[in-house]
Amino acid sequence: MSRNLHNEFKYRKIKKPNKLIAFIVIIAIKIISKKRNVKFSYSDDYLKLNKKQIIVLSQHCSKDDYIYVFAGLKRSDVHIICGYQNVFQKGVYFLLKKLGVIAKYLYQPDASSSKQMLGALKLGDSLAIFPEGIQSTSGSTHPINPATINFLVKMKLPVVLTTIKGSYFTRTRYSSDVKKGKIEVNYDVLFNVEDYEKYSKEELYQKLLNAFKYNEYDYNKQEKVEFIGKKPNIYGLDNIIYKCPHCNSEFKFQVKDSNMKCLNCKFEFTMNNRYEISPINKELPFENVDIWYKWQRNLISKEVKSDSFILETKVKLYTINTKKLGKNYSLIEIGEGLLTLTNKGLQYKGVKNGEEVDVFFEANQVYSLSISLAYELDMYYKNEYYCFKPLNDDKQVVKWMLASEEIHNMYDEKWRKASEEVYFYE
Repeated sequence: MSRNLHNEFKYRKIKKPNKLIAFIVIIAIKIISKKRNVKFSYSDDYLKLNKKQIIVLSQHCSKDDYIYVFAGLKRSDVHIICGYQNVFQKGVYFLLKKLGVIAKYLYQPDASSSKQMLGALKLGDSLAIFPEGIQSTSGSTHPINPATINFLVKMKLPVVLTTIKGSYFTRTRYSSDVKKGKIEVNYDVLFNVEDYEKYSKEELYQKLLNAFKYNEYDYNKQEKVEFIGKKPNIYGLDNIIYKCPHCNSEFKFQVKDSNMKCLNCKFEFTMNNRYEISPINKELPFENVDIWYKWQRNLISKEVKSDSFILETKVKLYTINTKKLGKNYSLIEIGEGLLTLTNKGLQYKGVKNGEEVDVFFEANQVYSLSISLAYELDMYYKNEYYCFKPLNDDKQVVKWMLASEEIHNMYDEKWRKASEEVYFYE
């Protein structure tokens, strides 16, 4: 009988992390952190916890934040919660099992991960959670699920907040090029046990939001740190910035050297080593990339309300290979078809595992079609992983992501309010 890596990981009885392996990993990631100029700091309140059982909440500016959080905690009893799709990699899968990592279906109720989290706490261990779910797209906060507070109130443990400054600029969402700059990681106590009796859930949630919010552009406007890599900092920006503010054309930007140019109206701007953008030939109406990205979101939030709104593209369908591990994410192709997004939901019509299917995903269940640097859209639906790769016009995936999120907000009042806390709609 062939192995099922999914069942082995998702339904295992959680154990304490292997101390020896954790110790070796901590040494390794400290070396990485030192090379990337990461500075750790700790409040007096945090130091007073003195290895007590805690729940760690961390900002998620970049994909490497797991490294910095684990390196700074310097303790082997922490179970990190990560996205299910990140587990199935050769050389990573078995290491994560030994470290007690818990895999979760993002944005979906997940009984197996909840059971493992409770199991870890019963062992007397601690948890590290990234409540945004995914790394920041534009360098500022993503929505935080209000259910986070329900879990914290139920557990009644001290909560440590990890704030991270600069990590987005060392590895942005739009480029895989790793930059050298400065990263600051701070550990402080957000909630003490007595706070659960002192404050209501609504007050706790607001305290969490106020302490958690970040904006890398605002931070570096003061710090003026230069981030240097092998490629210019503007490289890949057209992966997330697609709409021209002058002619309103979409997907007409071209990046060359340190400049980005609209091929339709010739509007051109540049970006320096501090990620500051400056116009070359026309007015630039945005102070930074984050504001520009949120402007695009605002436009999409209005577009999707029209019943005529539709996005369509031919795609290949992939899922995770749970029988064999590859060097990178173990995706296997299982079909090809047409993907359609309207404000009623998402439809895939085509082949899946050798059979003709017509699958409709309800809008209130599709929180996001998350994007990758490989121009893929991925999501979880009823605890099943889907990955769609467009066959044409692959840079349009960012518009699909924004549209899917704003469509979901039309049907989910709690998530819409969580989004309003961080996206600042007009």
